[in-house]
Amino acid sequence: MPALHVEAAALAGRRPAASVRQIAGDLRFCLARRDIPAYVYFLEDGQAAVSLWQGLLARVDGDIIWWTSPHLSRRGGALRTFAFSPATAAARLAEHYATLRARQRPGPYAHPE
Repeated sequence: MPALHVEAAALAGRRPAASVRQIAGDLRFCLARRDIPAYVYFLEDGQAAVSLWQGLLARVDGDIIWWTSPHLSRRGGALRTFAFSPATAAARLAEHYATLRARQRPGPYAHPE
């Protein structure tokens, strides 16, 4: 049976632009100043994802930072929101982070504080 040749370049994805890396890093820095841990992941489509909490993930494309709010829209659906600057996004994400943390109950192995 002949072996299949797969173009490695097609599987590699695009390297995130410098603006995406810079904005994602600035967002992470702004969140850290608010004592919110965040992790940056660079995606194959050239964007970045900034993970804050389960269910709270911001996406960065170099122009806009957007995420799904933990609050519902007026129609009861998912509320997607955005910001243009890392500082503004961090302020609003901090509110969403606090909301999600307050909703979470300690698990069976949680340590008492």
